[in-house]
Amino acid sequence: MWAYVSTLSVHKDGATPEECEDAAGVVPVIESDEPTDGAVSVAVSDGASESLLAGPWARLLVESTVEAVRAKPEVLHSDSGFARVVLDAVDDWDGWLAGYIAGREAEDRPIKWYEQPGLDRGAYATLLAFHLTDVGLWHAAALGDSCLFQVRSDRLLRAFPVETAVALGTSPALLNSRNRDEALIASKAGLANGDYEEGDQFFLGTDAIAHWFLSEVEQDDCPWEVLRDLSAIGSQEAFAKWVADERAGGRMKNDDVTLVHVDLG
Repeated sequence: MWAYVSTLSVHKDGATPEECEDAAGVVPVIESDEPTDGAVSVAVSDGASESLLAGPWARLLVESTVEAVRAKPEVLHSDSGFARVVLDAVDDWDGWLAGYIAGREAEDRPIKWYEQPGLDRGAYATLLAFHLTDVGLWHAAALGDSCLFQVRSDRLLRAFPVETAVALGTSPALLNSRNRDEALIASKAGLANGDYEEGDQFFLGTDAIAHWFLSEVEQDDCPWEVLRDLSAIGSQEAFAKWVADERAGGRMKNDDVTLVHVDLG
């Protein structure tokens, strides 16, 4: 089945694009107006601002996860498989951090004494991984409050891992870049799976847009309509303007916002 995949993202108001702590990855890498016929892997992550280097950790998580899921989709069939994917990213983090520290020293900006405790504690982020097979099935795994929504025949068919707006709290479970406890990660992970049909829409997003989406559904609105239109336009500027309007209207909190739309026609 043909799928169109688009990614839209905007940083929080008052920050720069480089300070965005959300990340999204899609494999295969395709333009939004080019369909793909085959399996699709997606990962979305939201770095926790309270920790140092949350943005790089979120980006490393999604890059590592989409490649791992693409190579071995069955890792999303069990919480232990998902945990091992995370541990691979944790292993990669040490190398990334060593390069970061070396880069700071080369720029004559060595790590300050007050930064070291934060580096020792590690960075934190959520993670949502999704795999669309080429045989009509999908699988997902998540830790934290980045969410997946499946829409069919103009109604919300599935929300995962959070199903209500009020459940999107301020203290989601998070993955730490120094946590190598496989059993602990597995115990906090959630799994989901289902089938898909031609015409289905999948939306994956970080918590700000997930909260907006569920709030709209709870008011009997159809939030997928505007997101589908924005995805079809494929303009980051149009998406940023829409997010700004929602924030100004008090309908969306001021946070980094990332959306991946998988359109099955």
